[in-house]
Amino acid sequence: MTIKHLFKAVYLLCRLLFIIVIPIALFAILYHVAILFFPTSSFAKSFDNFEPIISWVDIQFDQQPDLYLNTDIQLYSFISTVAACSLCLSVLRLCDKLFKNIYQDSLFTYKNVKIFYTLGIIILSLGTIFTYVDGLLFDKTIEILNVVNATISFSNISYMDALFTGIACLLIGAALKVAVKAVEENKYTI
Repeated sequence: MTIKHLFKAVYLLCRLLFIIVIPIALFAILYHVAILFFPTSSFAKSFDNFEPIISWVDIQFDQQPDLYLNTDIQLYSFISTVAACSLCLSVLRLCDKLFKNIYQDSLFTYKNVKIFYTLGIIILSLGTIFTYVDGLLFDKTIEILNVVNATISFSNISYMDALFTGIACLLIGAALKVAVKAVEENKYTI
């Protein structure tokens, strides 16, 4: 198996995962829309108690805390879910395009420069929104735990990962643009 076949396998895997994630994302978003905007609908009532998805911890309450009935928490969860689903689908689609371009042509094309720039902007925006809002959701949940004989503190700076990753993609895009220009000039000098 050559490296070219590996690029084909990766772009097909990204495409498959994209197709699998679409219905999951739609369901998650529809669930939140029903809880937020149509709480008395049969779709919203078909679920048990609302439990937001917090990426860092799994907390199981015996009874649904009143905080989860708060519209702000439901809105945080909605924003976090939309950002996470959008980020996941966007990255999978862009990786599909990137590896398909590499498989069919080369890494050194202006199409790939555009993909890296787009990837950087999407990770900067959606990645930062997702991790920051998810941190707010985690912080609000920790507040209601009522821990005795200890204090729990949480610094919500995990969004820095998305910032650095987005900036790295933008820098890779800029470096790739210089390399593509050099390759293009080299084609015309020979």
